Amino acid sequence: MILRPAPRPRLPHPQRLAERFARRPLPRPRLTLLAPPPDDDPPLLPSLYCLLSRDAILRALNECHSASARIRRLPAHEVVWLVVACSLFRDRGVPMVWRHLHPSSDSSALPVDSAFTQARRRLGVAPVKLLFHRTCRPLAPLGVQGVWHGPWLVVALDGSVFEAPDTPANRRALGSASNQHGSQAAFPQLRLAAVCEVGTHAVTDVQMGPYATSEQELSLKLLGRLPKGRLVLMDRGLSYFELVAAVRRRHSHVLARVKVSRALPVEKALADGSYLSTIYPGFNQRRAKRGGIKVRVIRYTHDDPCRDGRGEETVLITTLLSVGALSARQAVLLYPWRWEEESVFAEIKQTLLLNKSPLLRSKSPQLVVQEVYGLLIGHYVMRRVMAEAAQQARAEAVRLSFKRSVEVLEDRMREGAGPDWLLGLRGEISRQKLRPKRVRRYPRVKKATRSRWPNKKPGSKPPPQPRKPFSEVVRIC
Repeated sequence: MILRPAPRPRLPHPQRLAERFARRPLPRPRLTLLAPPPDDDPPLLPSLYCLLSRDAILRALNECHSASARIRRLPAHEVVWLVVACSLFRDRGVPMVWRHLHPSSDSSALPVDSAFTQARRRLGVAPVKLLFHRTCRPLAPLGVQGVWHGPWLVVALDGSVFEAPDTPANRRALGSASNQHGSQAAFPQLRLAAVCEVGTHAVTDVQMGPYATSEQELSLKLLGRLPKGRLVLMDRGLSYFELVAAVRRRHSHVLARVKVSRALPVEKALADGSYLSTIYPGFNQRRAKRGGIKVRVIRYTHDDPCRDGRGEETVLITTLLSVGALSARQAVLLYPWRWEEESVFAEIKQTLLLNKSPLLRSKSPQLVVQEVYGLLIGHYVMRRVMAEAAQQARAEAVRLSFKRSVEVLEDRMREGAGPDWLLGLRGEISRQKLRPKRVRRYPRVKKATRSRWPNKKPGSKPPPQPRKPFSEVVRIC
């Protein structure tokens, strides 16, 4: 007969707790700036930290209370770089981007696919947003020609939309465009307004919202935090009184295009062909001549028969009232720089996001916003390296090829970090110069695209689904 061993004497409650915690390993302390782990980074991350410092990432994580409090396969500071790197490797899924940053022969050490979404949700939007606002600053030093006009930094204001995956959560939170029949667009859309430094293509601030939010509303919030000393270039879709007043409240100035039909009576003619006028917030204020803003009006046309718009009048307004500060001819030649922000959106959508449909990959609204901030940080990091390379080559930053510079960065990242890694990267990017611009034009044309596949109508019933595997229904004739 086998007897049971004698039971262990039951310890008092405080002693049981002490024994239990003595056997349990202590949790790893929160990551701090004072003692970051020095040698546990994968081979590629040191090169990435040359572009976006680890201290800046850890500082943003600590201030948002998002740093990893225990040992994880996906620590928070590496997830931040994963979000940014996803914009540089849009042709790869998130697990493959992680594997590219963490090359390993042991496939069992890789996290499962669902772990990446969970890690991004733990990270949240706040630290990536804070990192964007602290990192993305103007790049050109004071006085650089093509970036500064006198004491004013030339920036452009414009908006764009980004398509997100068609999930119920994205559809509810973001919304989308619709046609006259009420049919919704194929994908939910995020609308944003951005301020861009035209001479370097650096996006320095952004405001996002659902598709139903107008560009004017987003721009008004964006201009509420505009730094002083800016010369803002605006399209005629944004040249409203409220936006001009918001710029003036920030001690900056405006150069904008307006409709030819806008009421801008001549109050005083100036020597360069422009004249002074006043804009008002509404009809009643204009009639009472109350609450207006003084502007200078420049009207011009061209007589080149080989260009579109020959003889058509274009109207610009500016809050720089002195001819010496900005002459009419200087204003006409400076305003086309506003189209540099269109090139910025092309760099982001075509080069980084590869014009995929949808552009973004996140399936929840929170992760969509996080992805866009990571995308803008990735674009800014690339543009900062290009601006430093342009200064080294004594060239304009916008005359370096963005696409080839991204390809150079991808190749250099595989080499690993070294003492001269960043110097070699700048040197190779400084040689990626574009050919001089040709004087040419391309009129707008429309290509009618037809497809032999039927259109998918919203609310239509799904096609009948097979009930048997193909191996059971195949018949040999």
